[in-house]
Amino acid sequence: MILKLKRTTFGIFLLMLLMASTISCSKKAITHTNGWPESFGSKSLKIITNVDALGRSFQPLHAESPNGPRYHTLNGNPKNSASFTLFRYSKNYTGSGNLHNHTYGYHLWLVEGQMKHWKEGGSEKTASLLNPGSYLYQPADEFHAANCLTKQCTAYILFDGPIETGFPE
Repeated sequence: MILKLKRTTFGIFLLMLLMASTISCSKKAITHTNGWPESFGSKSLKIITNVDALGRSFQPLHAESPNGPRYHTLNGNPKNSASFTLFRYSKNYTGSGNLHNHTYGYHLWLVEGQMKHWKEGGSEKTASLLNPGSYLYQPADEFHAANCLTKQCTAYILFDGPIETGFPE
């Protein structure tokens, strides 16, 4: 339990460092004078415990796909700027395993469940297993796929710009 708590605390610390220093890692990142999107607003302390994060309400990312990925915006506006969000995926969610890309890169920190994430040319079978505390950076424009292997997966995701999704032709 103590090891899990230390890992979670370290994870939250690392995530905050990422937020503060790498919002513009994507090759198409939005630039801001202070490193934070203006929409992030207040610089006052904000604390979100895992219990609070996991208990939030989530809305479908795509209205036409209610069984697909769902999200909850914590900061920013995912429709038109960089954002910090919680994403929730169900086991074998609609769209899982399908190659897609995003105009902007993102940082993902898994906090619940187990999932796999792989690049074009890879497969779910050969992808690394991600457990709570796992982190990944998905570069802009790179085709990839993912799947939640447990009842549900929840992750903090920091997008470098608006959430825009494309599919191979």
